[in-house]
Amino acid sequence: MSRSASALYLHIPFCSRKCGYCDFNAYSGYKDGTKARYVEALCREIAAAGEGSALQTIFFGGGTPTNLEAPALVQILSTVKSHFTVASDAEISLEANPSDADLPYLETLRAAGFNRISFGVQTFNDSLLKLIDREHSGEAARQAIVHARAAGFENLSLDLMFGLPRQTVSDFERTLETALTLDIPHLSIYGLIVEEGTPFFARRERGKLPLPEESAEAAMFSRALEKTQAAGLARYEISNYARPGFACRHNRVYWRNEPYFGLGAGATGYLDGVRRVNIRRPSAYIDAALAGRELALETETLSAEETMGETMMLGLRLVEGVSLNDFAARFGVRAEQHWAPTIAELVAQGLLEHTPTHLRLTEPKGLFLASEAMAKFI
Repeated sequence: MSRSASALYLHIPFCSRKCGYCDFNAYSGYKDGTKARYVEALCREIAAAGEGSALQTIFFGGGTPTNLEAPALVQILSTVKSHFTVASDAEISLEANPSDADLPYLETLRAAGFNRISFGVQTFNDSLLKLIDREHSGEAARQAIVHARAAGFENLSLDLMFGLPRQTVSDFERTLETALTLDIPHLSIYGLIVEEGTPFFARRERGKLPLPEESAEAAMFSRALEKTQAAGLARYEISNYARPGFACRHNRVYWRNEPYFGLGAGATGYLDGVRRVNIRRPSAYIDAALAGRELALETETLSAEETMGETMMLGLRLVEGVSLNDFAARFGVRAEQHWAPTIAELVAQGLLEHTPTHLRLTEPKGLFLASEAMAKFI
């Protein structure tokens, strides 16, 4: 493995209940014994991957990492620190379910070195939470934030969603105003995407998923842009807003298409130009890891052209866009020359802004049609 990656992603594939919209590698119903074996297996993979590599960011994602007991998460982080060099100011994040986050649990994590927590709130509307299969209430989400602050977490983030079944613009505005009243320094605000293979997809195919009109979704996105800006949260990526100093450092690695380790069942890593995806099923991953077998289910070596295209596509998600000089230094090619006709077309359509130093999406048109614009580079 490359030793140049400074970011580590760790996948915890367990949930108490899988939401109807979720297409991540997540599973419910596993017993404590299997979870304990998973922790052992993941620690084995960490030990094999580390060898002193220096990390600036560590991210526990899922699934729901807080579906594990706090000592298990502490054990995983301790193993990382034993086999990697972790910067003293490293960002150490985990995703959390509000209903898992009582004060003793969070105090244990904070004492172990976790310093950033992202709660999957989605909405503060209890009726909508039931519709999307979430187990917490709006009040439980508020209390989780209180507990996190009491435990010493200052770097807090909430995931919020718009375009949910039966959600109105006023519903979304109330959720957004609640989050802003709670003075959260980072918000991730995503539009619902109904992915094939999910229960929501099957319900939509049967005409049983009452989604808002496209115009209502656009209004919700516009409200997010307006209200976060007024509250002092700057949008730094299509779906992410933060106060100064609170942008997610780990996710910036992805958006800049930089290398990172991906460990755990179904985790994706990107090292030395090779994308690697681990075995997805937890039981199969556990057996392979504990037996010392190969864990990669898929590997893909990206060509220079593919890597450049992905760097453009991901970089355009950022507000500053793609630095033309950084791109040229990395690839030895000027992006504005390599894609001259494509860039000219997107500029003419009002989707892309070409400055002397950067290429970036326009606001609001480029943001609303971001997928269409970014796909031109792949």
